[in-house]
Amino acid sequence: MNRQTGSGLAEAAVETLQERYEFLDAVRERPRDKRALVAATDVSRSTVDRALRDLESHGLVERDGGEYRATTYGDLLAGEFASLLDTAAAAWEIRDVLEKIPTDELGFELSRLADADVTTPTSADPTAPMQRVVELKRGATRVRSLASGRSPGALDAHEEAAEHGDHHFASVCSTDLLAWLASDPERREQVAGLLDADSVDVYAYDGDIPFPVGITEDVVFFGVESEEGAPVALVETTDERVREWAIEAFETRREAATELERGDLADYAADSEN
Repeated sequence: MNRQTGSGLAEAAVETLQERYEFLDAVRERPRDKRALVAATDVSRSTVDRALRDLESHGLVERDGGEYRATTYGDLLAGEFASLLDTAAAAWEIRDVLEKIPTDELGFELSRLADADVTTPTSADPTAPMQRVVELKRGATRVRSLASGRSPGALDAHEEAAEHGDHHFASVCSTDLLAWLASDPERREQVAGLLDADSVDVYAYDGDIPFPVGITEDVVFFGVESEEGAPVALVETTDERVREWAIEAFETRREAATELERGDLADYAADSEN
């Protein structure tokens, strides 16, 4: 019974918070009297009176002499509400991309991507996501990746990144991707060139890699594709929980994979012809 009563009171407080947030936010900054609140919120004195009565009746503000201040409870709820507003605003900006992310493959809440940077193709620059991948890899000294997409520019990105600076690149590739790469003589030669580099390790993974993921020293990035396999966006984040998930996903597959050698490409080429 008490739990229900407490829940009902909490719901009423949250409803009041939504309706009167600007007034609570104003007295969170510093204690204010009613005249200062009228000036801060640009509303009438009668509106301020009603707002303060509502907030005070739900324990969100308290009177201290002639001024009003947020209670500890009110400050806590307002802080959570402000965070929710920030998350909602950021998520709105990338809503189209969020809809295409396979959430059942993620080990974190999508809210972790609220502050993510998103690069999308444009009519002026249709390869913008891939170019951003090249930039990220060029600027890193260590890159770990999970690769599954058949993007024509992916090999070029790896080559360009490997040619610049002190760089170590480790990639776990799906066997389907390797068969596709080996099926074309030009692509096969590019892969062979990468395998010859001391700074590159490639692993063959006979399993599912739902979307490409990259991990540098500072950033985790992953590609988002349409149902047809076309690149929709590149999402990059510094969130620690996302980083933990990406490293675990990479290491789990790497441990189950086989390191690729130059001679293996002929076998994949033969398989692709069958």
